[in-house]
Amino acid sequence: MKVLDELIELQNKNGYLYQGDRCRTVFAPALGARVFCELDGRLLHRLDIENVRNPNKSFNNYGGNNFWPAPEGGPYGFNYRGKEWYVQPAINKEPFAIQTRTSNRAKAVKQVMLHNRFGAELEVIMQREFGMDRVPEQIRSLEPAASLAYTVTDSLEVRNEVSTGQALIACWTLEQFDATDQTVAFAKVGNPQQAINFDFYEHPQDRIRYGRDGFFYRVDGQKKGQIGIRKAAQAEYIGFYDLENKLLCIREIISQSGGLYFNMADNEQSQGPFSAADNFSIYNSDIDAGFFELETVAGAMVENNLLKGSRMTSRTSFARFDNRDAIEQFIQDLQ
Repeated sequence: MKVLDELIELQNKNGYLYQGDRCRTVFAPALGARVFCELDGRLLHRLDIENVRNPNKSFNNYGGNNFWPAPEGGPYGFNYRGKEWYVQPAINKEPFAIQTRTSNRAKAVKQVMLHNRFGAELEVIMQREFGMDRVPEQIRSLEPAASLAYTVTDSLEVRNEVSTGQALIACWTLEQFDATDQTVAFAKVGNPQQAINFDFYEHPQDRIRYGRDGFFYRVDGQKKGQIGIRKAAQAEYIGFYDLENKLLCIREIISQSGGLYFNMADNEQSQGPFSAADNFSIYNSDIDAGFFELETVAGAMVENNLLKGSRMTSRTSFARFDNRDAIEQFIQDLQ
């Protein structure tokens, strides 16, 4: 049985399936409202089906497109108890519930109690709306053999009174893919040498290559690393290509709540929680994990120094080609 077929079977009571002529997309509320896609029979996302069968890990990293609250680290991090990295049960185990669905859209919601490293308690409604979308012009113009696009609108609503002196919170999507020696991430952004925030792990050095209208980051799942793209840089999109499999992916932020941007990263944040303000990020895992992520980040909505929540709509588009020519032309246009 193909892994996506097994995922559909395992999630059939609570999941949502969109099936087109050449694509299938699964929206899985029980798995943190993750999204998994298939195009022309090829699974596009990383999917740990064994973890889906046995969801009993301290971090159930199923793969797909995932929705988290930021920040991860720093004084207000949601992923720490003291110095211990920790995924709290509200994120790791509590399922979303489908609220509405149509032929090509679905909405899932859950109410959670989140705790941050500072000790604040946040009563939050997490909501994710999934919908199939039109493939953008920058992909359609390449005339792919097959393509698909979908959007997710993520929102966080803080229901209790929590000040910005106690916590920060924003929508954060982490879309995960299996890495190969042919996977290269990219961003379309002006002045690319000034657009990147390297304040994560060790500098990626020669894994980064700059072009005229963007940059490239080799994401082969062989060495842990991460970069951010400053919101002020106004990047148009991020993505990745795989020449061997003739695959192209683009991720865009369609709309976002704006507001207060902050350092969402898993680092010490020695210069404070406002030491960075990124709205895109790219993560490369080490060899044991073997994946990479394309990430989008929103800002926090604040009123009278109280957190109100966050909202962001992002679109992911995939295209498969019969040969490498169109992808190589796309790459050339960024160089």
